[in-house]
Amino acid sequence: MREPNLRRMVALVGTALAFGVVAALIKGHGTGVRDTIGNLSTPWLLVALAAGLHTRSVPRGAVLGLAATVTALLGFYLAVAVTTDDQLPTLGEHLEHVLRVNRRWLYSGLLSGPVLGGFGAWVRQHARHVATATAAIVGALLAAEPLVIVAARLVPGWRQVVHWTLDPGPYLAEAVLGVVILLVIWRRYRVARLTGSGC
Repeated sequence: MREPNLRRMVALVGTALAFGVVAALIKGHGTGVRDTIGNLSTPWLLVALAAGLHTRSVPRGAVLGLAATVTALLGFYLAVAVTTDDQLPTLGEHLEHVLRVNRRWLYSGLLSGPVLGGFGAWVRQHARHVATATAAIVGALLAAEPLVIVAARLVPGWRQVVHWTLDPGPYLAEAVLGVVILLVIWRRYRVARLTGSGC
């Protein structure tokens, strides 16, 4: 895979922006399944990972992951600011308010974006079979998020962050999907070992 050129970079940022906007529209402003889907963390991690997979350079992957994550977050909160009613007189003030209220997630993105982007580049550089390695990472992230959510609630102070007004259904579906992906990869790996072919 060639290093990303300007056109590919614009497409990458545009895709991240579109993801953020669509995620906000799916989430909506109520509770229940839509709210839970909008609060899933794994898709946000995958935005950065996918960006990093466009390069073999870990530092460049970190930058791409950060750029994609920040763009997606800004798209998300811009859509939130546009679609919610507020007493503030201008869209700019409303957006500023939304960003301030949700700053913990912006700060989280400043960490997760470079880490996952750099990791994506590392996988692109070192994995023998990039597609299989990427699928395994996706499966692991999907399966792990519900476990992390439950574990986080045991940490003092995090019960207010990880709140169970969320519907457990999407988390269970996410975990099942992750486990299925991992099982399929494991089965293919075993078959490849038995037949002596590549995975």
